[in-house]
This record gives sequence, structure tokens and C-alpha cells, in this order.
Amino acid sequence: MNDSNYGCIIIGLLYSATIAVFIGSGFLAWNWIEPDSFWSAVGFLITWGILTKAGHFIASLIITGIVSIFKQ
Repeated sequence: MNDSNYGCIIIGLLYSATIAVFIGSGFLAWNWIEPDSFWSAVGFLITWGILTKAGHFIASLIITGIVSIFKQ
């Protein structure tokens, strides 16, 4: 596989992982917080943001590892 195909694969994986992490962290934060008032909703949004950032970091590490395995 040439280098231009690696870019397409990386972008496709990152885009798919971004959607999955965003939705998955939203469900996880909702189950943890279960907002029923204004302040719990604010806590939910903060938790969702933190989980999304952590998930994106972990997903990018995993995708980078996968791509480095196939690039050899």
C-alpha cells in the first residue's frame, strides 16, 4: 500500500472513532450522572467533555499503534 492510502485509512479510522467516542462517552456520562436538575445537567456536560477528551486521546493512541503495525 502506498503512502496516500495510509492517509485515507487514518482519516477514516479517526473519523469513525470520533463519532463512536462522542456517543459512547455521552451514554456513559448520562448513566453516571443521571441529570434531573440544572446543576446535575451542568455536571453531565462537564463529565461528557472530560470523557470525550480522554476517549479521543486513547483512540488516537490505538489507531496510531494499528497504523504503525501495518506500515512496517
